[in-house]
Amino acid sequence: MLNRGKIVLPLLVGLCSAKGQANDLEQLMSMSLEELAMVDIHVTSAAKKPQSLRDIPAAVYVISNEQIRRSGVRSIAEALALAPGIQVTRISEFNWQVSLRGLNEVLFNKLLVMIDGRTVYSPLMSGTFWHTIDTLLEDIERIEVIRGAAGTMWGGNAANGVVNIITKDTQETLGHYGEMAGGDYGYRELNYRYGTRFNDNVTARAFVKGVNGNYYIDNDDTWRNLRGGIRADISQDNRKITLQVGGYQTKSEHLWLYADLSSAYSDGLYHHTDLNVYSEGAYFSANWQEQYNNSFYEFNLWADTHSSDEPSAAGKFHTLDLEVLAHQQLNPDHQITFGGGSRVIHRRTAPYPDNHYKHIELWGRYSHDPVGTDTIFNTYFQLESKLSETLTSTFGLKVEHFSLNNSTELQPQARLLYQPNNNQQLWLGAARAVVTPSFVSTKTDGYRLSSVCLTTDCQDNRPAIIYTAANDNLDTESVVTLDMGHRYFVSDKLTVDSTIFYSQYDNVLMENDSQWVCIYGQCMDGTQLPSEMFALVQTYSDNLKLENYGFETAINWSPLPSFTINTSYSYIQTSASCSGHANCQPDATTGSKLLNEHQPAHLLSLQTLWQITPAWQLDLWFKHKSAVSTNHSLPEAPSISTLDARIAWHEKPHWPRIELIADALGKNPYEDMPGKARIDQNVFLKASWGVE
Repeated sequence: MLNRGKIVLPLLVGLCSAKGQANDLEQLMSMSLEELAMVDIHVTSAAKKPQSLRDIPAAVYVISNEQIRRSGVRSIAEALALAPGIQVTRISEFNWQVSLRGLNEVLFNKLLVMIDGRTVYSPLMSGTFWHTIDTLLEDIERIEVIRGAAGTMWGGNAANGVVNIITKDTQETLGHYGEMAGGDYGYRELNYRYGTRFNDNVTARAFVKGVNGNYYIDNDDTWRNLRGGIRADISQDNRKITLQVGGYQTKSEHLWLYADLSSAYSDGLYHHTDLNVYSEGAYFSANWQEQYNNSFYEFNLWADTHSSDEPSAAGKFHTLDLEVLAHQQLNPDHQITFGGGSRVIHRRTAPYPDNHYKHIELWGRYSHDPVGTDTIFNTYFQLESKLSETLTSTFGLKVEHFSLNNSTELQPQARLLYQPNNNQQLWLGAARAVVTPSFVSTKTDGYRLSSVCLTTDCQDNRPAIIYTAANDNLDTESVVTLDMGHRYFVSDKLTVDSTIFYSQYDNVLMENDSQWVCIYGQCMDGTQLPSEMFALVQTYSDNLKLENYGFETAINWSPLPSFTINTSYSYIQTSASCSGHANCQPDATTGSKLLNEHQPAHLLSLQTLWQITPAWQLDLWFKHKSAVSTNHSLPEAPSISTLDARIAWHEKPHWPRIELIADALGKNPYEDMPGKARIDQNVFLKASWGVE
């Protein structure tokens, strides 16, 4: 039972003894094929323990390894579009922004993303840099997506949900495995993994992965991603230890401009240059699990370091995280989970340079407090009770303290699960979660260069700099979510999983009204700026409130043994309100309020998997995002529909697998969101080969 992801009987709940596992194996061996088809795969992210999907009173979707491989995706971010409620926006050939249940933005801060339980969001930016999150896709066992507030178990940033990327046990990846791929726009990829067994109890693997290509389709900017890692699993009776270590480096090369605003105003302020952007990082994690009779204990320790010199996110941070938890079976009807943890984050960001205006990027970020250490402490408990043969309850609470804004937050949840029979489950829940306070909004000033037209034809203009100033008096963002769901296992060939939800958000980050503080170089505080420049200043605020509601459904249907359809659909509506700012008025034409409402209402994913013959597969993936109309200054967003296609040949298990994949088949170049870089159809060939 300690080996996550193993097949278990739906009637099993919690932890089993060795004797119980032997009896379960005998029962499995005696089951018919139809009964075996109804067996569930464990989900571990909902309650930090293996659970049957049927026993979880929350919105859960599991993306399997087969779905990932047969979707033809090249990244983890792209695979998430298979799940209901998730919007994946491609902003370059190798960068994405991902949101859950609306509120789409580049650094979405309301989704906790983990790999094997290790958090991978940036504490500097309070969001996820998806181009730095990668691994060998073949080694991913599944991706668990928890939709809705999950702060009780997972804490800060699990406001709209959790994405936990779970990799395979090393016992399942023995031998050699290699991949190579190549296609349009300079795309090249070469991967290798080797797994070995040292003895009956110890297995390990190591992998390296390299990707290269054009960052944009319209120029020669290049992208390179190198990464590697080692994992070892040690299993002994009632003990399981997993150790992991790895690292990555990404590099993108761009034609760039910088400005010299240090001298008197004249033409030729901007100068061409080359910009090489590096992101790099390394990590170590240790997971220790012990089982004694009716008790289960887990110890998690991980540390990582990351750095980037991208102008708007330049900095370095080191994180050390420690967590302990226990599951205790109090009696046959009650089980309690309790634990706690701490996280220490040491950060270094770019300070204001001595001569800020001598060499200034098109956009960037500086800090008046460039070096510091932040801490997060938490403790939590959750009680699961069997109230009757058909009704169970879950009540929990997390207390979490953030030193960055010196706040202590309560994150409770209450859930009920009603199972009238083994084929249907009805659940409802209420939960509160918070967003980890953001260093970027409390300690850094962002800027971007612009210009001010002094005549109607803009023949006479002056340089301008627009600042978004830090605010160290921001309250913690929070959300309260009510949701209800229904799962219906119609047969071993058809399942339907549906959820409705309503959420209220408070203290959401926004930008308040702006003010010209410098005109023709003369500033309100009496200082003088060079180049007769103008300066506009706005400040972060926590004055925005949001409401959203929606419906999500996932349908899995296998009308034939060789043909499966995986469908997910989401409907999401968001409304925003604020006061005290011009952009909060009903007739406002721009601002944070409108940006949060300016979201597509309909998201559809339809994946078909067809095993034509034992050797041939044909898989299609249709994705649709509805249009967004507007009556204000924000650009209208047209609907976007794409079709991905994959055809694969794999004659024998130890022969190479050959795949031809077309991303956005037949699509002309388009923007996945107004104002983003154009993307295009991409056709590539992939070969993989595994030998034990």
